[in-house]
Amino acid sequence: MLYDFKRKGFRIMNDKKVIELPASTNFNPEQALHSMFSHDCSDVICIGYSNGELVVRSSRMTRAEALFLLEQAKQWALHGGT
Repeated sequence: MLYDFKRKGFRIMNDKKVIELPASTNFNPEQALHSMFSHDCSDVICIGYSNGELVVRSSRMTRAEALFLLEQAKQWALHGGT
């Protein structure tokens, strides 16, 4: 049985306590992308630099939806990732 206590910072799955840690600030690009695979994301947007050039890739979404997702990320960053 799965109990989800995200607001408290942990989950209990099959009577085992699993602690969710905040996003790492020292992941390399491969680690950051790999960490997303453990989440059931409906939409994603990837932003990075390659040889000094901005690279943006996203799942099927409109520009307006991408902007909304970016604004959500901005709020997450401004408020300490909570």
